Amino acid sequence: MLGLPSATAWVVIGFPVFWLVYTIIFLIVSRGWKKEAGDKEVEE
Repeated sequence: MLGLPSATAWVVIGFPVFWLVYTIIFLIVSRGWKKEAGDKEVEE
């Protein structure tokens, strides 16, 4: 990729892809958190 070593190319492409997938999974998993938090009393 543009004359970069393959390891550097993997880091340049791989990290943003990993971050995007991580964010999408987090958003899917955390969709119901607000509803679940409303069902339970929080004791301090």
